[in-house]
Amino acid sequence: MSHGKYAPYPRRFGGGRYNGKPLLQVVHESLNSQRSHFDTEDGTSIVSIEHEAWARALVFDGWEVNARLGNQLDPKRTTDMLPRWERIFKIRPAPGVSGRARRAVLEDRWARFGEITNHARLTTELAEVLGEYFVDVEYISLDNATISVPDADPPYPWGVVTPGYPWRSTVAHILVRIQKPAGATEAQFYEAAGKVALHLDPILNSFCTFDWYRAPLSTPIDVDGGPSAGGFYLDDEHNLDNNVFDV
Repeated sequence: MSHGKYAPYPRRFGGGRYNGKPLLQVVHESLNSQRSHFDTEDGTSIVSIEHEAWARALVFDGWEVNARLGNQLDPKRTTDMLPRWERIFKIRPAPGVSGRARRAVLEDRWARFGEITNHARLTTELAEVLGEYFVDVEYISLDNATISVPDADPPYPWGVVTPGYPWRSTVAHILVRIQKPAGATEAQFYEAAGKVALHLDPILNSFCTFDWYRAPLSTPIDVDGGPSAGGFYLDDEHNLDNNVFDV
């Protein structure tokens, strides 16, 4: 199957990067010009056909293979090395996920090395990913955080000694408040909630932890330096897996 002499499927669909010509045509014409003493004007001549075969070998087996190898270092275009990059970054794609979606996750992991993950980025990207399900990104202040330190002499000036849990802190814990919009089902809500981990895990530093939550059915509690809609009520639906305590 072909889409023009110089755009054989599936390599390229016409057009070109070299003065409006496909690379195959440029190489073919160059070979023809170097043997001008033969009849190369007629595309059906033996010499022209021979040059076309050479051009295809040079372009598709040489140039294109080299370009494909170069693409393996680009998270937006990698194909053959995509599984290897996923192992390097500890990405475990779900069965049936498209290559495009897998490369998008890989691109987020690469972004750790060149883009600052701050509040503006988190709120902007989560709002884009979650849409109307997103409310805000919240943090835990030093006054409210749980900080555990090892037993030492002299003791550390901050934190408390908790046997079995040295060096634990919720200072770097991030709370993502989400909501169920009017008309949305519980299934749709949980589908949106699942996107929080899929998006944050690739871009946050390894020392950061996070959770999503939604306001309790009963009166929410706005905690200074904590969740804006905290509260755990015994008889509220979804209290165990959707709500956070007020402190």
